[in-house]
Amino acid sequence: MKPAPFGYARPRDLPELLDAFGEGDVLLAGGQSLLPDLNERRRSARRLLDINGTEGLRHLDAGPDALVLGAVTRHATLAASPQVRAAVPVLSAAAARVGHAAVRTRGTLGGSIANGDPAAELPGVAVLLDAHAELRTARDTRTAPVTALLRRGGIGPGEVLVSVTFPRMSARDGWGFHELSRPGAYAFPLVSVAAVVALSDDGTVASLRTAVTGAGPIPYALESTRSLTGREPGPEWAGEVADRLSGSADPVSDGWAGAAYRRRMVRHLALRALADAVGRAREATP
Repeated sequence: MKPAPFGYARPRDLPELLDAFGEGDVLLAGGQSLLPDLNERRRSARRLLDINGTEGLRHLDAGPDALVLGAVTRHATLAASPQVRAAVPVLSAAAARVGHAAVRTRGTLGGSIANGDPAAELPGVAVLLDAHAELRTARDTRTAPVTALLRRGGIGPGEVLVSVTFPRMSARDGWGFHELSRPGAYAFPLVSVAAVVALSDDGTVASLRTAVTGAGPIPYALESTRSLTGREPGPEWAGEVADRLSGSADPVSDGWAGAAYRRRMVRHLALRALADAVGRAREATP
């Protein structure tokens, strides 16, 4: 199929984009999800606003406390950048698992968040680390947790996602990321689990963060980890974390996997991600 007719514009900078963005317009960044949807007529657009060359959307600023990424930062950049690997290594690792090389070359961080696929890797890392996004309209600017943007209506009419801020991970943070993907060249994700663990000097768990994708309508994390800190991060502890993550899942069945299988995979991947995170945390603990 071919898409319904649409107009096309290429704003040069952010003010021009915000002034032009009107009802029925759709932003075009990497186009990895949008273009197939247009071709299949699952979506339509009055006009595509191509933001690939829009100044102000493609920056990478690694500060002492945070990593600020423009919305049009490519997956391939996140995977390859030494600055990203140093500041938020779990983000770099997740980006390297997105699709295949062509998808990573074109796909963008902002597009992945705006598209809101519940199995996508990068929104899961944003939930894991409580990343925040800056959104602008022609008249207003606001900052919101990425978690809120992943819910229906999270990005309002006329809003442009400009940048995403990830807190810099501590030198004592160990991390793990594991994913189950569909077979085939495109390697679409089914389920992923990410974990970040820091240990106290006595080897017990000082902090724990987790996130799961592909097992609910949006990526999710454990609501409370208080009972999981201050403990030895052994097999019993890891099993409890994995059980709580799988118990929080709300998966669906489709042509690729059943709900029960996805739930089992949450537990399996959680154990692997936790093992990696604890191992890295032990290496980082004096």
